Amino acid sequence: MDYFHNSNQEATMARISFKSLAVCLLALGLSTPAHAADVEIQAGIFGGTLYQMSYALTEVLKVHAPETKANAVETNGTGMGIIKASQAPERRIVAGTLVPVMEARAGVAPYKQAFTGLKLIGNMSENIQTLISFDPNIKTIEDLKGKRVGLGPKPTVLGHNHASIIMAASSDPKSIDFEYMNWGSMRDAMLDGSIDAMILGVSSRQTPPWVPVSVYGELIASRGNPHYIDIPEEAVKKASEADKIAYECKSVPAGSIGDNVPAKDIASWRDLLGLYAFDELDEQTAYTIAKVLYENCEEMATYSAAAKGIWPELIVPTVPDDMIHPGALRFYKEKGLR
Repeated sequence: MDYFHNSNQEATMARISFKSLAVCLLALGLSTPAHAADVEIQAGIFGGTLYQMSYALTEVLKVHAPETKANAVETNGTGMGIIKASQAPERRIVAGTLVPVMEARAGVAPYKQAFTGLKLIGNMSENIQTLISFDPNIKTIEDLKGKRVGLGPKPTVLGHNHASIIMAASSDPKSIDFEYMNWGSMRDAMLDGSIDAMILGVSSRQTPPWVPVSVYGELIASRGNPHYIDIPEEAVKKASEADKIAYECKSVPAGSIGDNVPAKDIASWRDLLGLYAFDELDEQTAYTIAKVLYENCEEMATYSAAAKGIWPELIVPTVPDDMIHPGALRFYKEKGLR
């Protein structure tokens, strides 16, 4: 009985001592060890580049910052991810593309308010937005008159951006039949001829080969290499002015995807994929995520091949300081990167 009595007494004294220590620390302006940060990454469509990279990041965080607990959850595109993150901004972040983020910050349709507090933690990938077809008669965007073009899932803002740029390059944009569908359906539609062309995201690499979205492998296995359709710089600029979004021109170099694929440099445009958070996210959490992302990006590739499209120089934001989360900005400044 004395043994149990003494053990209980010691446990009680330990609890009292811990509480006393906490009070003392607070009195000195210090704090007790922080609770683990539970972060939910709105990661886009399951299996997509954003989802795969988000998953890889959560695994690397487990190793290098176990106090920052994060998990990737599926959302139907960047736009939906932004809406969901805005409902719990202190713990939800967005893996998304720059163009929809800029639209959200500006409060343009489909957003009903300006999300000016949405800021970048770090870039994760550079995605070149291309247009492909297996039809030998479709060589330019002008050849898409009366044709059907697959744009990806409808709720994604990126599909709208693609349509806007393609229409800006066409002399008869209303004749083009744009169809929204998920990647699997778009693959099937290309294979059975239900659509004549489709968008294709290509993730750049520090060194070739560059990597298209996963359905590309199934397409070439069945039909061989498609041909790539130039998206003229003039069309990108025209759509940029009309949409009030700074679309960036970017070419896919000849042979960057495979042997003689594409056969020549392809004019197109790019979108940067990154991690975004609202100001309400704890500054230290944003700092930790930026640090782990920058210092361990190569390790992410061991969890997903999609993460091979990330390298340290790409991660560092090129946007103005006021578009970077304060916690992440502190990390980049400490490293002498800003």
